Amino acid sequence: MEMVVALVIMALVGLMAWRGMDAMIRGNEVIDKRANQDADYAQLVRQFERDCQSALSKDEIASLAGSASSASGNAITSPIAAGAKNIWFLRRYRADNSDAWLIAGYVIGPAGLQRWTSRPLTQRTDAGALWTGIARDPDLSSSDLLVSLELPSIVRQSFQVQTAVVSGVGANPSASTSTPLVADSQGVTMQWWVKDMTFPITRSCLMGGAL
Repeated sequence: MEMVVALVIMALVGLMAWRGMDAMIRGNEVIDKRANQDADYAQLVRQFERDCQSALSKDEIASLAGSASSASGNAITSPIAAGAKNIWFLRRYRADNSDAWLIAGYVIGPAGLQRWTSRPLTQRTDAGALWTGIARDPDLSSSDLLVSLELPSIVRQSFQVQTAVVSGVGANPSASTSTPLVADSQGVTMQWWVKDMTFPITRSCLMGGAL
């Protein structure tokens, strides 16, 4: 009888130990998953800030607009292209110790939030032509872009572009008495909603030309 009781006690202790170990393993998996997600969110914020702060200034836009408008027939007036769901930045970039341009966008789709980027664009005409196509319809994707970051847990994003009304880009006041006015982008506020979370990740940034 004592042997049976001892075996039962040993079985119960073993079962409790196994359940405790299983709970510990599951807890570690949850912690690791959350840590990886937090690292992805931190990377998203860093990338957004870099894209925003590296956006072209008014003078840089004016310089790029000349070649782009002559090549495509469309003038470039802003380093931001915002649609109903997606937002894009035209920014500075260093490639092989040379100045270049890079297009980066934040796209919401069935796969969640994705950051899309172009290759480094070293030619003004290439940068202007690609940007003109994106600015025409920011909610369309392009085969010239690649996914650099993917966050399936983010299911919605919203954004607000702060602007100031200024004289038209590249306008020559002596050529006309009525200088066109355009909205000069100054900064962006982004909000990303994570699945099953009440409050969004919110980040604001002043653009490079507004610093």
